[in-house]
Amino acid sequence: MRIPNLFIITNLAWFIIFSALPFETQAKQEVNLKSQRYYSDGIQLSRAKYWKEAADEFRKAIQVDPEYKLAYANLGVTLSQLGDHKEALFAFDQAITLGYDHALLRYNRGLSFARLNLTEEAIQELKLSLKMDPRNVKADYNIGLLYIKQNKQDEARKQVNKLYKRNNDLAKKLFDSLLPKYKVMSVDNGGSIKGRVSMIGKIPRPRFFPLIASPNLEYCNRISDGKGHRILFDFTVSESRGLKDTVVKLISIEKGKPFPNKIQKMVMKRCHTPKYVIGARNGESLLLENTDPVRHEVVEYEFTTRGVNQRSHRPVDANTSQVRDIFVKDDTVNFLIKCNLHPFLQSRGVIVDNPYYAITDEEGNFSIKDIPPGTYKVIAWHPFIPNQIGTITIEAGNQSSLGFEFDGVNVQRKIYNDNWQGYRFAPVYDSNENFYGGPRIDDPIEILQVYKELKK
Repeated sequence: MRIPNLFIITNLAWFIIFSALPFETQAKQEVNLKSQRYYSDGIQLSRAKYWKEAADEFRKAIQVDPEYKLAYANLGVTLSQLGDHKEALFAFDQAITLGYDHALLRYNRGLSFARLNLTEEAIQELKLSLKMDPRNVKADYNIGLLYIKQNKQDEARKQVNKLYKRNNDLAKKLFDSLLPKYKVMSVDNGGSIKGRVSMIGKIPRPRFFPLIASPNLEYCNRISDGKGHRILFDFTVSESRGLKDTVVKLISIEKGKPFPNKIQKMVMKRCHTPKYVIGARNGESLLLENTDPVRHEVVEYEFTTRGVNQRSHRPVDANTSQVRDIFVKDDTVNFLIKCNLHPFLQSRGVIVDNPYYAITDEEGNFSIKDIPPGTYKVIAWHPFIPNQIGTITIEAGNQSSLGFEFDGVNVQRKIYNDNWQGYRFAPVYDSNENFYGGPRIDDPIEILQVYKELKK
């Protein structure tokens, strides 16, 4: 596994504010002016990334004034850029000896230790840099890379958690460098599970969204009940009581078949996505495909033990696609992807640790194949009802059966749109004329949604 390059912060002295020189003899002032001129030239060359030439100017400054501590500090930076890390460490040490100590000096000194494979020394130096300036997120990132080099995966994961809120991009980059906990192996004679998820008791009403409250009213009405509502079926139950859109997943499988290499899609069509639930591993990419002629503001929320956090919010323009990473904190249970302009366009997901999961069909059926023999716990997850948990023993080459039954009395939902009586278009929409004059032309309803309550 290739570990990404360490970050180097260059030109240490750019961050220093100079104070006025005290009164000195004319000869001493001339020495200072000469050394400062060399030093200033070195800084300008460093900014242009002429590292060798910059190092020569810093050396000239030091030759004129052997106690020029900032010249030593920046000489160390230029030497590290040139790959001469032993000499860079000597220059950093000279700066410290002369009384100059700074968080960025310690940071760059730590990176030089790392380049010389002095990993423990590098970690300690980077930690010292963070103690002096906790804002340097790149130090936390590099410490994580060094833990990976030491094969301290758990320590590296702690660094991911530190970076998660401070710099999500670096957190994801470090996360991708970790060895996955799940190992891929061949499963020559695995078993399988076949089962069904059903629901008893009263089935919760779906959610009814008045379309007048959303933009692009004419287009979004292509799926509606014909009275100004978009119906979102949280619980889709068949006549035989099979529960659709339940994720059934096995847990604690540490190795087995690979995850599918095909990217998952969330297709947006008629302000709707057919995948109401998905299973996804942390760090997985999701293709957002907007086939509508309108823009969607797609937001991702994560649900943790501490509450709900918004993770990303970017528009997906009309008739475009976008790749979005599903990257959540390690204690996240499930997540929500929705459009903030059209809230009835949403998909809910659960994090999976292995590829042994399935989503129930219209009759509540599911099947999972190529499972290594053993005894496992199985979780049936639905967004708005407590999990059902079962145990299954898988025998080589055999098919096992497992069923789950949810009770409608246990449904847990907050107050949602449930006003589905009456006609919900505003009076202006009842007009046969366009607001600006001329006949009003609407997109025809392509899918007429119908809701009827099932009997117990």
